Amino acid sequence: MIHTKLYFKNGYWVLLAADTSRKYRQVFKNKSKMLVNAKRAKMQGDSIDAQQELHKKTFVNVYEEFAKEKIEDAEGPNALKLISIVHYPRHFKYWIKPYFDYRILVQEVCIDVVEQWFKKIRKEGCAFKTAEDAAATIKTCLRYARKKQYINHLNGLEDWSPRENRALLPEKAEEYQAKKTVMINRAEVKALLEHLKPKDKDIVQLHRYVAITTMTFLGLRMSELIALKWNDIDLTAGTYELHQVKVVSKLYSRLKADGSYETNPLPSGLWNLLKNWKIIHQEYFKNSEWVFPSFKDKHIFICEKTVRDWMLKAYAAIGLAEIEIIPCANKNSKSYIKVKWCKFKGAITKTLRHFAATVVTNEQASNPLIFNDNFVKGYVRHKDVKLTKGLYGNHNNLDESNSFREEQRSGLDKAFRLEV
Repeated sequence: MIHTKLYFKNGYWVLLAADTSRKYRQVFKNKSKMLVNAKRAKMQGDSIDAQQELHKKTFVNVYEEFAKEKIEDAEGPNALKLISIVHYPRHFKYWIKPYFDYRILVQEVCIDVVEQWFKKIRKEGCAFKTAEDAAATIKTCLRYARKKQYINHLNGLEDWSPRENRALLPEKAEEYQAKKTVMINRAEVKALLEHLKPKDKDIVQLHRYVAITTMTFLGLRMSELIALKWNDIDLTAGTYELHQVKVVSKLYSRLKADGSYETNPLPSGLWNLLKNWKIIHQEYFKNSEWVFPSFKDKHIFICEKTVRDWMLKAYAAIGLAEIEIIPCANKNSKSYIKVKWCKFKGAITKTLRHFAATVVTNEQASNPLIFNDNFVKGYVRHKDVKLTKGLYGNHNNLDESNSFREEQRSGLDKAFRLEV
């Protein structure tokens, strides 16, 4: 029942009620004590009814409510990216509703309950990573429940992870270890850009070359590259700042992380290239706001598939992939690319971001004053430099040439200084 206090001051009876933090706040006042007591009785009655209703809420019910609210949030004016929240209803459909004990109340969810559920879905064939992701959404749901005042705490689940219980880990370590993105090395980047460099004044070749060069030197995500506008770039000062991303054909004015809102310098070569591109761009695309517009319609941005196809064809040409062009059965449709193999697997464009981030992270060691933590995380567009160093600090394979390996071998010989 809600806690209340009543006192008389300056000719008024004042009613105070405790909030969730146990602080008393004024909720009603009147000169009539009878009316104030009536208000007090109603609040207490409503509180008892609410508590009784709360004790009927199962975790499955609350998770369904939580998932629906997330979807509704994605449809608002300041919307979340739908792609970032669709996993909530998916986890509910496949792993929460069928396997979480529907009799368990939301306030009864604890580490033991979640671990028993975790074992159950793993036994039913759920991959460890999927189960781990689903378990993380349970904690997110409980935070929602706390915000709604269904519960007061998370019963020890705040810092819980299935990785902390060895009994929950799969036998093969590769099933739960994070897969490292295969990163393109410096020699391969050089070969890629040399291959893409226009052989003549063909606008398609130039468009492709500038787009992929920009992605390489700025470490842009695909969503950032295709949403890049000329007003994001100051060609006079040689700087840029991102303001929007495109995800699944929808433009968002919010970026992925707070660290993305930084003004950064353009590398000199790219700065000159973009200056030249702007001149040609204005002649061909007639004042389009997009740095890389579609050839079909200058008023829209280039599509993600086009950039990926450019990359795959270039990789194939320099020996980093093998592809097959498959004609569509429908003559009105374009052919598509079948990837037989690629060194970078599914990270066709992401590998360029890893390259740029690793270059900047490595440079910090030799130039710590200029390449300080704020610059590094800002350039890579992360909120926290720890994330940047955790992701890219262990790559460091920018040079895989035989001569570099020999330099490494020579360094090892000097370090050991032992005869064998």
